[in-house]
Amino acid sequence: MDKVPDINQIIQYVASEFKLGSVLSVEELTAGKVNRTYKVQVDLNGQPQYFIFQNVNTYVFKRPREVMENIRRVTEHIEHYSPEVMCLHYRTTSLGQTYMDMITSFWRVFGYIDSVTYNSSKDPVVVRNAGKAYGNFIRNLDGFDASYLHYTIVDFHNTTKRLKTLEKDFTKDVLGLADSCREEVSYVLSMKDKALLLDRLSAAEKIPVRVTHNDTKINNVLFDPDTGEALCVIDLDTVMPGYAGHDFGDAVRSAANSMGSASLEFDKVCVDLDIYRAFAEGYLSATKDILVPEEIDSLAGSCLVMALELASRYLDDYLTGDRYFKAKYPTQNLDRARNLIALAKDMDRKMDRLDAIVKEIVRG
Repeated sequence: MDKVPDINQIIQYVASEFKLGSVLSVEELTAGKVNRTYKVQVDLNGQPQYFIFQNVNTYVFKRPREVMENIRRVTEHIEHYSPEVMCLHYRTTSLGQTYMDMITSFWRVFGYIDSVTYNSSKDPVVVRNAGKAYGNFIRNLDGFDASYLHYTIVDFHNTTKRLKTLEKDFTKDVLGLADSCREEVSYVLSMKDKALLLDRLSAAEKIPVRVTHNDTKINNVLFDPDTGEALCVIDLDTVMPGYAGHDFGDAVRSAANSMGSASLEFDKVCVDLDIYRAFAEGYLSATKDILVPEEIDSLAGSCLVMALELASRYLDDYLTGDRYFKAKYPTQNLDRARNLIALAKDMDRKMDRLDAIVKEIVRG
């Protein structure tokens, strides 16, 4: 039986295909939850140099070539129209491609940027700079026609479909778990009108389709280790057509949860208004002059939309056997939903204040 190559052998082969020299060292970076990522030092023309090698998860991204096509299109647009903006630079193979499809595995390589990242932060300066980075991402792609992009995950932010799926699976109750989450499902479905805010605005053609990042967590921003300024937005796998509220709302949902998304102290979960304000200040500093009034008016409400949408996904996954979100114990996805429901309830109570903060920032 042929011996299966180890990861070092595979990375050396990938390095050769991407026109890099011999591999000097390999370090796996374990922060990501989807793709396998390695910091690799190579001997490039006699000089040691670092690159990031990434083995793309083709179970999550079933059409990885389309993912790379999206990334190429948006980065080329930014590099052409905003050359001063730092982007991840993707290496090309000897065939001129930004990926290497080995049938059983899919690889890409991009330049290493000396930087720091934060899994989360309660420092308003860090959060403000992250907000500015995501705002600039929207701004730098303002003239890009989003219809040229593929949907890398179909119906990813189709809130209407998410709620219908939850209602259907709750009714079917194939695993007999409905009674254990009846209260939570009832709450999410009772909030349907508020959860469909962006869907309604879209149907009425009051908000434009934009190029959105769709994974606007703090840890997807690289920061300068000396100045603390945001350098670059990374993890562009989910870049696709969407609405400004998707990015703004999901960032707030992630960053402004007072207890963090993993907390089981549901009675203490609330929206941190200082972190909310910091992110909004950064985001709007880059976007307030390009967003249409209806987009600005919907930003506060989009935070509730994204909390409810993700809660519906966790509940549905719990009801159907944890097929999408990995669970370390049987009720983890239910607990994740309960955390988000607590956050959504607090957002709903404070909606007037959340909206007022946006308006204050826009007025300057």
